[in-house]
Amino acid sequence: MPAPCYVCGAESIVEGLCPRCYRESHPLVHIDSPLSMQVCRRCGAVALPGGWKPILEHYVNATELLDLQIALFISHEASLLNADVDLYHEIERQLDRVVDLSVVAHGKSHNELEAHEERIPVQIRISPATCDTCGLMSGGYHNAVLQIRAQGRHLSEDEVERISDIVTQMTHDAYGRDVKAFVTSVERHKYGLDFKIGSEHLARRISDEIESTFLAERKENYKLISQEPGSKGKYRVTIVLRLPRFVAGDFLMVGGHPCQAKAIAHGNLSCYDLVDGTTFAVNPRSSKWSSVEFICSEERKRRYTAVADCQGQSVLFMDLTSFATVEVDSKRLNVPVRVGDTVSALLLDDTLYVIELDETPAQ
Repeated sequence: MPAPCYVCGAESIVEGLCPRCYRESHPLVHIDSPLSMQVCRRCGAVALPGGWKPILEHYVNATELLDLQIALFISHEASLLNADVDLYHEIERQLDRVVDLSVVAHGKSHNELEAHEERIPVQIRISPATCDTCGLMSGGYHNAVLQIRAQGRHLSEDEVERISDIVTQMTHDAYGRDVKAFVTSVERHKYGLDFKIGSEHLARRISDEIESTFLAERKENYKLISQEPGSKGKYRVTIVLRLPRFVAGDFLMVGGHPCQAKAIAHGNLSCYDLVDGTTFAVNPRSSKWSSVEFICSEERKRRYTAVADCQGQSVLFMDLTSFATVEVDSKRLNVPVRVGDTVSALLLDDTLYVIELDETPAQ
């Protein structure tokens, strides 16, 4: 027969104690009360040992934000008996900056005992403050300037949108890991886009992505912004990314052949050769890259109709805008064309390059 519990005399189960006395001497959670919780009034981050911790989860209102803040705070303040204990909280009452709640722990005090629940009343007093990141942002701090330009043209709306999305996403991804992962300001003007970024490391990662995505040329320079006697100066980096003269759809000379730029993505320029009808890709590491030259924009492309087949040797095309005619050797046609077909083509140095059949009905 088991010995009695040496505290209350009931039947002992674990280490000479009954379940009730063992649980009382081995609580699932320890937490003090009252507690002071410092939160950022701008972004909602919570001050914890080691620095500010941002709230990364999604929330839709102040009530959900407070719930996330408290969960984060008590997870650091509470001491659990073992790693298998589940911890959550229930807010009982909130009065201004004072929150009364119950910290609830569920688990086993010992493997030989059944799981049970413990509830501890805790009061949290909220103290608004400004976190390090928001403090730097409000002061206009930036350690890097990223300038986006384009050669001989303005940035397109599509480029502006895609670049802005890259900056936003990469800044969001770095938030919480880098205290300076923020964009202080964004300026759009006739020359392009300027981003003032808190973190030089983040600015370089963003620059790498934009440079690869848009095949941009890159230049960097440093500017001395402060220096104390006897110490190294503090510098701010400016990174200039210059996008190519061309965009997808424009016409280029590549390796001596006129081509159409079909796409710019993943560090490659995809081209359609107007001479032999092949599709290929080049990038800054390719031997052909130095031969890439801008010819004209896609707006130079015209619609032509095949009006006559000259005994199978050539096809006569008529410009649907000017009604001028151009004869093309049948061997130079990269797409099958019959009389009456409408095509998209480029007239270059009195030579017509047929690009593709145009299904749009002729007017």
